[in-house]
Amino acid sequence: MSRGRWKRTEQKKNTPAAMEAKVAMRQRILEQVKPANVLDLFCGHRTLWRQVWQFAENYVGCDARPWELTEPARFVCDNRRLLRCLDLSAFNVFDLDAFGSPWEQVIILAARRKWAAGERGALVVTDGSTLKTRWGQLPRALALLIGVSETKMGATTTGAEEIRRIALAGFARRSGVKILRHWEATGPRPACLYYAAMCFEGLGP
Repeated sequence: MSRGRWKRTEQKKNTPAAMEAKVAMRQRILEQVKPANVLDLFCGHRTLWRQVWQFAENYVGCDARPWELTEPARFVCDNRRLLRCLDLSAFNVFDLDAFGSPWEQVIILAARRKWAAGERGALVVTDGSTLKTRWGQLPRALALLIGVSETKMGATTTGAEEIRRIALAGFARRSGVKILRHWEATGPRPACLYYAAMCFEGLGP
């Protein structure tokens, strides 16, 4: 499992260097997963679609915000409901560029999307809950993925980035896939948003 890193930048959600890292990760996913059929669950203003996902084989977006007439159509709903009712086998790349925590969606995805042996796919996440983790407070879904029952951990020697690596390994285990490549980056303090992407393949029954 390989990891790529980008340097920290000034304190904003999407500084130029942070956006560069996010775009680079998604470009690498397009190199690894062909054809790429993307479900973008926090599509927002389609910034990442314009820079990367428009070059995918297929793309579907979802956001709580209605789209403008100049934008492609999207699902306008709670993406957790969408994940529970949509046929996820139509997609092999899942983008969760969340401002907060994406881990509840990750758990739903792991439960509902099954992967055939050798089938290749990818997951991309942005996690904005790092600051809470540093104070020992875990989102419940993140706690489930790393295999702990408590959401209040207190002081811990396990870094926030390592906790998220364990969570991604938890997704792989629940999904029945093997991680092939993994890239990550960390945003500026104090928020220290965590960006990660991984390419994997199904293990089958």
